[in-house]
Amino acid sequence: MNFLQNSMPAHARSMNNIQSSRSSIDSVLRRSEQKSSFDDALNSAIEKNGANEARTKEPVNKELMKVCTEMESIFVGRMLKEMRDTVHKEGFIDGGFAEEIFEDMLYDQYALKLSETSNLGLAKSLYDELK
Repeated sequence: MNFLQNSMPAHARSMNNIQSSRSSIDSVLRRSEQKSSFDDALNSAIEKNGANEARTKEPVNKELMKVCTEMESIFVGRMLKEMRDTVHKEGFIDGGFAEEIFEDMLYDQYALKLSETSNLGLAKSLYDELK
């Protein structure tokens, strides 16, 4: 405590503490009201934007999008195959022809899943050109 607070009577210090607490509470309430009005404004802007997007969005041709995604998976599969060919296989365990067939099928599935789940952009570009 500083010198002024020590020289004040106890009831005066209590009043000062009450007044500072009251001003702190008032500032918290003002910030809460400002935050609430900001939240309301933000939510209304989001709702308005969502309504505008819903009006301007065209329906998606699901069959065309599926074909575009499959085309992207063919491209990605070819890319993965070229990457796989750069890995040298050496060792005493070689799966032979069966392993090659299995790897081809496995990498085809990898390519399809990559095209479906990632956002590479080729399927979207194809779709935009073909619609």
